[in-house]
Amino acid sequence: MVKKSCFMFSVILFPIYVGATSFTSNVTGGTVTSNLSMTVKASCSTTVGDVTFGDQSAGDIKKGAVAEKVISLAIVCDTKMTNYTLAFTAADGVKDVANGIINTKLNSTVGYQLKWGDSTVKPVDTAITINGSTITPTNKPTQESFTIPIKVKPVALGETVSPGAANTALNIKLTFN
Repeated sequence: MVKKSCFMFSVILFPIYVGATSFTSNVTGGTVTSNLSMTVKASCSTTVGDVTFGDQSAGDIKKGAVAEKVISLAIVCDTKMTNYTLAFTAADGVKDVANGIINTKLNSTVGYQLKWGDSTVKPVDTAITINGSTITPTNKPTQESFTIPIKVKPVALGETVSPGAANTALNIKLTFN
């Protein structure tokens, strides 16, 4: 004799999610996409040398006869930079922003005029704006490493040039984008 049996199977599910997001997706074929992202940053170093004019006569400074020298701002990166900006400030203040003339610390009769040494940033021989404002170069770098030449020359700030030290510092802020 065959007995009929009836089995009843009952399942109750209580989903528990702790700090997770649950979703259900039925895939019957097709493409699944995983998005990847990263920010690649360049590594750059910058050096700039000091410039000394030694002993100069007051008369030569007044006549503009002291030869200009070049500050070389050397930039070395591990990749070619697409964008960068510069900003200049003077440690002892600015005498004439339009002409790129900065003051010196102990001698109020002598300053330094700064101009672009080539057309890397702005047209050659144009005055450098030294007021902390951002300067965007006209030309983009073509190599990983490059140099920005800056011409500097002592200038008389009036009719009289007093003897004594004429020292100052130029602060250069580079921002790589």
